[in-house]
Amino acid sequence: SLPRSSPSYMLALASTSFVGFAPLSAPASRSGAVRARPAVAGLLDGVKDAFGGGDKPLVAADRVTPFDRWLGLDKDLEAELNDGVDQDVTYVDPSDASNYVSLSLVKPMGIAFVENEGGCGGVFVDEVLDSGSAASASPVLARGDQLVAVGSTLVLGWEFDATLDAIKASDDSATKLVLFRGPTSFLYGPTKASEEWYQENLL
Repeated sequence: SLPRSSPSYMLALASTSFVGFAPLSAPASRSGAVRARPAVAGLLDGVKDAFGGGDKPLVAADRVTPFDRWLGLDKDLEAELNDGVDQDVTYVDPSDASNYVSLSLVKPMGIAFVENEGGCGGVFVDEVLDSGSAASASPVLARGDQLVAVGSTLVLGWEFDATLDAIKASDDSATKLVLFRGPTSFLYGPTKASEEWYQENLL
């Protein structure tokens, strides 16, 4: 099998159980645009409600405690936490079913999946090819959609090869895919949904 450290992979799902895939040679900027944002994820520790209903990002001041201010550390901490953070990111609730898309696809699907960076595991949609069933599917898949489930199997955080094996193992006439439409920092971070929630609401 292909090394998981390869920057990109092509997935071509055949009409049988066989799956062929080969490395893509996409430019770094192409794949980097949808990678996880570790700096943003670090600002979300247990503060889901601080986003004000999803209309604003968390700011560093929300992480500074009264004790930090009493010690006079607040300014330095806020500067450190804000360094390199994209303040334009908005919260997408992974416990809201409306932030997921679900569709059933026949093989070949024509989807290029790429493994997430940052150690969280899981794969996302890098490209939808014209030759597969996904090209004419509804809802339309978008680049960056995070694969969460294959059929009734939760593949959230799985390694690349294991995720492909789950797709290959499906012998249904059409394979159901469930995908999250939002940043990995929310899907895999402190505000992530529980496995029980997925079983009750999406699978």
